[in-house]
Amino acid sequence: MDARLEEATRGDRNPSGLMRIRSWVRYGTSLRLKLVLLVLTIVILVVGALYSFAFLSLRTSITAIYEQRARSVASVISKSIQEKEYILYYSDELNEDIDRLLDRYEAVVGITTIGLSARGFLVVASTDPTVVGALSTDEEQEFFLGLRQVEIETVRTGSTSFLRAYHPIFSGPDLIGVVAVDMSLAEQAAFISRLSWQFGLGTIVGSILLGGLLYLVLSLLVTRPVGRLAEAMGAVAQRRYDVEVAVPFRRIPGTNQRDEVSQLVDGFNLMTKVIHSHEQELKKLVVLDELTGAYTLDHLSAELDRELNKTRRYKHPTSLLLIDVLGLDERRDAERDQALIRTASFLVGNLRNVDVLYRVGDCRFASMLPETPPTGAAVAADRLRSLVPDVTSQLGFPVEISIAHLGWSEEGAPAIDVVIAQVRGPFDALRG
Repeated sequence: MDARLEEATRGDRNPSGLMRIRSWVRYGTSLRLKLVLLVLTIVILVVGALYSFAFLSLRTSITAIYEQRARSVASVISKSIQEKEYILYYSDELNEDIDRLLDRYEAVVGITTIGLSARGFLVVASTDPTVVGALSTDEEQEFFLGLRQVEIETVRTGSTSFLRAYHPIFSGPDLIGVVAVDMSLAEQAAFISRLSWQFGLGTIVGSILLGGLLYLVLSLLVTRPVGRLAEAMGAVAQRRYDVEVAVPFRRIPGTNQRDEVSQLVDGFNLMTKVIHSHEQELKKLVVLDELTGAYTLDHLSAELDRELNKTRRYKHPTSLLLIDVLGLDERRDAERDQALIRTASFLVGNLRNVDVLYRVGDCRFASMLPETPPTGAAVAADRLRSLVPDVTSQLGFPVEISIAHLGWSEEGAPAIDVVIAQVRGPFDALRG
C-alpha cells in the first residue's frame, strides 16, 4: 500500500508532458472556453455537413445542366450538318459550316465530323486540321458503331478540361457518321467557383450566427450559474458564509423543479446556511479556531493523548504532520489571514477524511494521522509538498510552506507533554 502511494507521489512530483497538457486542458481552462470550443466544433460539423451536402447537390445539378446543354448544342450542330445536300466527305463545305457554327456558339471550342467509309470511321473535317483524314482506333470504331444517341464524356488535355458530346448522323436507318462537339468548361468552373465562395461565406455567417445563439443559450443556462457557484464556493472556502447564489428570476411556488442547475444552486445556498449554523455552535464548544476553522491545540492534546495510549497498549502506530507557513511576519493582517485560510483549506482538501487538522500556533498547523506508521507519514508529507504550488501560486506575495512529520510505531510512544512540546517547538528541530 505504501509502495503504491509512494509511486503515485513520485509521478505527481515529475509529471510527463502529456500529464501537464491534460491537467492544463482540464483545470487550466475556464468552463466558458470549453463551451466555446464545444459549440464551435458542433457548429463546424453541422454547418459543414449541410454545406457539403448542399454544395455537392448543386454541383451535380449544374453538371447535369451543362451536359444537357452540350447535348442540345451537339444536336443542333448535327442537324445543321445533316440537313445539307452535300455528303459528309466534301470537307470544303464542311469546313465552312464548322467555322460558321463556331462563331454562333461561344462555348463550343471544337467540332469534329467523322464519316463512315469503306475503311471505317475517319475524320472528314475538324477545327484541328492535324486530325483530318485520321482513321479512328479499333476502340473508337466499336464505340461509334454502337452509338444510337448523344453520349457525353469529360476530356482532359493537359490542364484544360472540356465536355465532348458525340452525336450520331443517320441516313434513314443507316449510321453514316458522328459529330463530336467540344464545349468549354470554363463557364461551368467559374460558376462553381463563385458558388463555392458564396457557400463558404454563407457557412461562415451561419456558423457565427448559430454558434453565437448556442453560446448565448448555454451561457444563460450553464456558464453564468456555474460561474456564480464557483465564486460563492471560493468565498465559502475563505470562511465567508454570507454569500448566496442568485437565480435569474423567482420560481413560482408549486412549480415542479426539474432543472439540475437550479437544484444545485438551491442546495448550495441551503448548505452554506447549515454549515454556518453548525460552525457557530462548534465555536461555542471552543474546539474550532475562529479564523481557519481548524481544531484548536487543546483539542489536539486530548485526541492525541487518546491515540498515544492506543499506541502504547495495542501497538497501533500514530503519526503527526506539522505544517509551518513562513514569510508572514512582515505582512498585513489581511494578507496573513488570507494565507492561513488558504493553507487550511488546501490541507483539508488534500488530507484523508480521518486526518484531522489542528491550528497549533500562529502560523503552524498539525494533522494527526491515526493508524499510520512513520513511513506512511513521510509519504503523505512528500505528497503534500508536491501540491504546495496550488496554494502559493494563488497568493500575490511570496510564501513558503514547510512540512515535517513525527511518528510512533509499536515500540511505544512518549508522553503527551513531550509531544506537545515538540509540536510547539522550533520547526528546524522537527525537520532534523
